[in-house]
Amino acid sequence: MPSSQAISEMKNTLISGYDHYSREDERHLMGRLLKGDLNALEDYALNQFVLASQPLRSTKNLLICLVAVTCRYAADIGADGKRCFVLSDYYINEIEKLEDDDQARALVVDMLTNYHNLVQQGMSKTYSLPIQRVIRYVYEHLYEPCRLEPIAAAVKLHPTYLSYLFKTEVGGNLTSYVRSQKMEEAKKLLLNTDYSVSQIAEMLGYNSLSYFSKVFTAYFNINPHKYASIGMNPE
Repeated sequence: MPSSQAISEMKNTLISGYDHYSREDERHLMGRLLKGDLNALEDYALNQFVLASQPLRSTKNLLICLVAVTCRYAADIGADGKRCFVLSDYYINEIEKLEDDDQARALVVDMLTNYHNLVQQGMSKTYSLPIQRVIRYVYEHLYEPCRLEPIAAAVKLHPTYLSYLFKTEVGGNLTSYVRSQKMEEAKKLLLNTDYSVSQIAEMLGYNSLSYFSKVFTAYFNINPHKYASIGMNPE
C-alpha cells in the first residue's frame, strides 16, 4: 500500500502553490544537451529545487535526479544503453564525494559532455546526418503536430526523399515513428504526472480523445484511462 503520509504531504505541497518544472521543460533541457549547450544546463542543474534541508545534500540529490534523467533520455535517442547506465552509476558515486559547489559544477559539465558524446556516437554509427537531425527534431517537437512537411523543411530535404531515406535507414515510415514516440511520451506522462488523459492527448497534438485512446490501446494493449488508474493505485 502507498504511504498515506506521502500522499498527504503531496496534497499539502500542491495546495501551497508549489510548482515544479514540467515534462516539456525537461524535454527542452535534454534537447539543449543534444546541442551541446552545457553552460545553460549547468546553471539549470545548480539552481533548481530544494531537495534536502542542507544545501550540499540538496545539490547532490538534484544532480542524482539530473543524471538519471540524462541517462534515460540519452539512451532513448541513440546512445548505447549499457554505456549510459554504467556512466550513471559512476556519476552517482562521484556525486556522493562532492564537497562544494565548485566541484559540483565541474562534475555537471563532465557528465553532460560525456552523455552528449555518447548520443552523437550512437547516432552517427546508425544513421546518416539527415536522419540524426530528423530524430532530434521529433524529440524536440513531440508537443507539436510534428508532420512530414515541416520536418522535411527543417532538415532541408524534399518530403518524398525524406520518407524514402527514413524508411531505408530506420526501417519504418516517419509517421509511425512520430506516433510511437508520442505514445511513449504519453505513457510517461500518465504514469508520472497529474494530467488527465484528455489533457495529455491535447498536449501531444491529438484533437480527438477517442482516436488518442485507440492509438494508445493499440500500442500498449491497455486503455490510457486504465493505465493511468494503475499508476495512481500501484498496489
